[in-house]
Amino acid sequence: MKIQTTRDEILNKILFINRAMSPKISNFILNGIMMEAQNETLNIYGTDLETSINSRMNVKVIQQGRVVVPSKILINVLRSFPEAKLDIELLNETNELSLTCQKANFKLNTFALEEYPQFPEIKNANSFKIDFKTLKYLISKVQKSCSSDESRVILTGILMDINKNYINLVATDSYRLSVAGEEITYNGEQVKVVIPERVLDTITKSDLSAGSLDINIEENQISFVISESAENKNFRTTVISRLLSGKFPDYSNLIPQDFKHSIIMNRAGMLEVIKRVSSISQDNIPIKLDFEKGKLVVSMNIRETGSSVEDLDISYGEETLEIAFNPEFLIEGLNIMDDEKIIFDIVEPLKPIMIKPEKNKNLFYLLMPIRIS
Repeated sequence: MKIQTTRDEILNKILFINRAMSPKISNFILNGIMMEAQNETLNIYGTDLETSINSRMNVKVIQQGRVVVPSKILINVLRSFPEAKLDIELLNETNELSLTCQKANFKLNTFALEEYPQFPEIKNANSFKIDFKTLKYLISKVQKSCSSDESRVILTGILMDINKNYINLVATDSYRLSVAGEEITYNGEQVKVVIPERVLDTITKSDLSAGSLDINIEENQISFVISESAENKNFRTTVISRLLSGKFPDYSNLIPQDFKHSIIMNRAGMLEVIKRVSSISQDNIPIKLDFEKGKLVVSMNIRETGSSVEDLDISYGEETLEIAFNPEFLIEGLNIMDDEKIIFDIVEPLKPIMIKPEKNKNLFYLLMPIRIS
């Protein structure tokens, strides 16, 4: 194998693949990436057996071939090079990969090609297109609500619920629930699958800034085809991920149907007060919200540190309400809201409250209050 390309092009592809791989590698060969050169195209493959990625790019192919090389070492070497022409060649006599950039030359040991896993096959099933900016937006609105508790793996993922030309992304860690939706073109049956959050986060960090993705959902896996150039089909990345197994909570049953209070507030003003009052926060000590006539009193009291309090003028004239929340969760809920005005929907102080934008009906955030003495 012998090719010519530029440092930045190949480095960006490899970094994208590396980000998606799990740090817990069970097999030594999975520390490598495979590069395959043919027909003026370089295919770069990476896998951790749960997620597999193929990123394709145009290069000058002088000699076709394949090689598996340690990804972290390759990344370190490429980062050390300036942005310039890069010559890559597999030395068949020594089975080393030669990398030459300007006056620098490295020779890297390679892995056994026959031990590298095959790239998963895609079978067309439930397929649809979605605008990349739309998918990125939806992911950003829900991913903070994913659990990090590996004992409940299903909650570490994001539910994708597709039905009748509509898509909802849903995430919950059992303390809060985020739902974001959008209209799409889809004519198939309803599909509900849970995708690892790390995979969707990787997709949002791709170089694509516009255009669409092709998504295909099979029984045990989901694939995303990211076309980076409409004119050049060689600039394409395919991400295939296994789906998480288990029963995701029926989120529609978690949404309260009747609220006693709906309070409209200025999002930026409330967020500023919450951040300021919780600046003394330690170990997720709850922040207290007292809804009184004409104002909201935000306070925090920590025995070892001290206390903080600030009032915020609001349009409210009903009974006094005292509710406490995890301050980090409350701030994250306010951060995902788009509109200038938000609505606090409250049933009663110890039942989940709903935060939603005043105008956007496709986004909401449920948050469990904390009982305080």
